[in-house]
Amino acid sequence: MYEVISLQDKKRWQDVIETMQITDVYYSREYFLSALKLDPGEALLFYYSDRDGEVAYPFIKRPIEGNPEGYFDVSTPFGYGGPVIKSRQNPDALVDAFRNAFSSFCREQQIIAEFIRFHPLQGNALPFKGHLKLTPMYKTFTKELHLDDLLKESLGKPEVVIRKLGTVRHMFEFLALYYSEVRRRDDADSYYFFTDDYFEALISALGPHLHLFGAYQENELLTACYVLGTDKILYLHLEGSLPGERTAEARLELFLKIAEWAEENRFGLFHLGSDYKGDIQAMESIKEKIANLDPDIYYIGEKIHDAKTYGELIRIEEVDTAKRYRNV
Repeated sequence: MYEVISLQDKKRWQDVIETMQITDVYYSREYFLSALKLDPGEALLFYYSDRDGEVAYPFIKRPIEGNPEGYFDVSTPFGYGGPVIKSRQNPDALVDAFRNAFSSFCREQQIIAEFIRFHPLQGNALPFKGHLKLTPMYKTFTKELHLDDLLKESLGKPEVVIRKLGTVRHMFEFLALYYSEVRRRDDADSYYFFTDDYFEALISALGPHLHLFGAYQENELLTACYVLGTDKILYLHLEGSLPGERTAEARLELFLKIAEWAEENRFGLFHLGSDYKGDIQAMESIKEKIANLDPDIYYIGEKIHDAKTYGELIRIEEVDTAKRYRNV
């Protein structure tokens, strides 16, 4: 059986998340509240259960523009997500039954396509390889936090000053760096020019689970990033930097100081993420240098539920799933 829970049903959404023992911030109601600023639609939690176990799958149901028939697609929000499986007996049977139920739901709701940004730390993509088109996008990097190691790694450059900033007070200083960096990317498209409304919603919804750090040199902000997390995992969510070699050193120092702060605040992991492709190769090498765990692969999944209608409604130039739905 399955149940579809609206974001407005705060208690039921939270009950399912707690029953499934999901503590990751990307599955929280609060995160979905902010994500709706990027992907307007209806946030829903699909909860499936049978004798083999349970599956929780939050997503955004989005109207497809320009069609009079009321067709939709569904997508997990910017960040990480996808179905979380809690198996009791036969995990393969559970996945099969869940996917059959979700396909029926899609037919009833005129949902013609489904796109999933899977969670690299959950490892939840491969169980669905027989049900979706899975595309491995890139490696993501994570640092397990040990304070003694962090102190040894810190560069301690006196000319670089790391500060914990106010998420509201310093938002526009961050945005100046963020928009500058996005414009420098060869593969940038309009999706990644997140509006001020998104950042305001992120700050409002995540509250104490969102933090902003910056690296200064001679009182100039060179690089800054928002990090977010609940429970044991802190995520590097969005960052912005000035160009130049001195920024690379400042970013390395910034990430190490954030890791130190995270360990002091009882986080166990600092997930640095990665990049889709060559923005600046040094960006990925810095994250890889800091990481001390094996990389995790970030996958996206695609399922076309109604190929005929999808082909009629979606323009050819929008069919590239990686371009439309990837997560930087």
